[in-house]
Amino acid sequence: MADEPRRHNRVKSEVPVELEDGTSGFTRDISPSGIFFVSPGRPQKGQAIRFTLEFVNPADPSGKMLLACLGEVARVEQSVRTAGVAVAITESRIERRAKRRTKEPHFG
Repeated sequence: MADEPRRHNRVKSEVPVELEDGTSGFTRDISPSGIFFVSPGRPQKGQAIRFTLEFVNPADPSGKMLLACLGEVARVEQSVRTAGVAVAITESRIERRAKRRTKEPHFG
């Protein structure tokens, strides 16, 4: 598995991530097909996971751009206080929001 080529290059980036269960953390790296983030949550390998990445909206710096994602946990690296979580993204959508969110992003 370590010798498998990646579909996309990863970019090292620290971006806020919020999980559907309300826990949050920061990404370590991102690609179009996956992310690795660190969070106090403890998801299990193979688990379906919903999360949102929050970026500054370049069209409106006072607002936010959210990347709402569905994915599957590919790997979990446990530590004492946090877990590093690798997720294969299966679906994503960009949403622009004013500074205050009025509703959570959803798929449907």
